[in-house]
Amino acid sequence: MTATELGDGSTAQHMAELDAQTKPSRDLAVEIDQVTYSYPDGTEALGGVTLDIPRGEVVSIVGPSGCGKSTLLYLLSGLAEPTAGELRLNLDRNGARLPLSMVFQKDTLLPWKNVRQNVNLYFQLKRIKNSGLTERVDHLLDMAGLSEFDRAYPHQLSGGMRRRVAFLAGVAPHPEALLLDEPFSALDEPTRVGIHQDVLRIIREEGMTAILVTHDLAEAISMSDEVILFTARPATVARSFRIPFPRERDVTKIREEPEFLRLYGELWRALQEQIRGGRSAN
Repeated sequence: MTATELGDGSTAQHMAELDAQTKPSRDLAVEIDQVTYSYPDGTEALGGVTLDIPRGEVVSIVGPSGCGKSTLLYLLSGLAEPTAGELRLNLDRNGARLPLSMVFQKDTLLPWKNVRQNVNLYFQLKRIKNSGLTERVDHLLDMAGLSEFDRAYPHQLSGGMRRRVAFLAGVAPHPEALLLDEPFSALDEPTRVGIHQDVLRIIREEGMTAILVTHDLAEAISMSDEVILFTARPATVARSFRIPFPRERDVTKIREEPEFLRLYGELWRALQEQIRGGRSAN
């Protein structure tokens, strides 16, 4: 029996207040609750990660090398199961959008397919055909500056172009959530910075929730609404840093701002503390 069925207005109001207190204050796309993971050889990668990721935000995860950042993405993607704890993906699995997509660090383009065919690969594999697909792929290629290369093959592209194509292949199915596992780490810094603006613009336009694993602190600050710092393995959340820059931003110009430099220094010092702590523990 509910409070309204009791006919008691004060009770109904009290129950409504309790309900409001128990509901999350933000619309969460991902909820990670005390998640642990151990590899078959017994190595503990994650030691109880708790993290909420609001819908529509870009969250970067940084931390010492080998601390379990990419492992968390594999758990979220369903490629592995947590040893303990709970993952909740609040994604619409029956709607028009793909719930989840992942862009890997290594080049996953098919060398025998051209740029357009690689971007369109999901629809080819699912045998999806509709009148809007050509326009959608055209729009994505234009946003990434690849329209003139749509018939080129991967071996004819620069490293930066190939990473753009891999990213577009991941977002073409219009996923609700996008997992990015160090997708730009093999590129030189000027190329990475150029790609960041295109990637962030597409993520915002598509209304995606994105989780980016990166070693590049400047990349994390430039592209994110929040940066999460992991401890050394087994990883837990050490700190979180809210990024004060507007959602629509010039990723090149903000690098010149004092607040960017302050954040970079604070994040760098916090990361070094975790690295030193991990070494002393070993």
